[in-house]
Amino acid sequence: MEIVYRKIKELNKLDSNPRTITEEDMEVLKDSIRNNPDYLEARPLVLSDRTGTLVIIDGNQRYEACLQLGLKEVPTALLHGLTEEREREIIIRANVNNGKWDLTKLFEWDYRELMDWGVEGISFPEISDFNEEEVDDTENILRNQNYEAGAHIKYLVFEGYKIPVSEKELDGLKQRATEYMNENGVMVGFVNNLLGL
Repeated sequence: MEIVYRKIKELNKLDSNPRTITEEDMEVLKDSIRNNPDYLEARPLVLSDRTGTLVIIDGNQRYEACLQLGLKEVPTALLHGLTEEREREIIIRANVNNGKWDLTKLFEWDYRELMDWGVEGISFPEISDFNEEEVDDTENILRNQNYEAGAHIKYLVFEGYKIPVSEKELDGLKQRATEYMNENGVMVGFVNNLLGL
């Protein structure tokens, strides 16, 4: 697939793009593009010309970040002659995160860099969890004995959110749920109670 630099004003965002991005994540993406121009070239915007215009079917967030950064041209790859069905499939496949982090290997990395680069879904420790000697050793901070069990992180999952929870947090949540059930006889209203609503 040939990578061609095209004028950003010639490209059109996908109106029905099913992915969104927070302002915070957009800033991380902009930093990635600003600080690593080769990152963008390695991940060109993927275009379709099915409708007679150049529509971005993979890379709408990168496009927006480039606009905000004031770039005039961006690397693109055109998939010519797609059917609507094939185009829709690519749109979804491009936004599906296949695979999972191997946390035992990921913990070999500097956790501050991982957070700066936008790694999500991992319950990173707070700096205050470590003593001064450990804080100086940022390469190995995640290998602290308290986080060796990190490969077994549990999550609360609902409506697209995947929230990492520690054993202590999970135990506390279970205890609150049990107390609520004992007091009310039903779980209806538990979340409102938990949120203080």
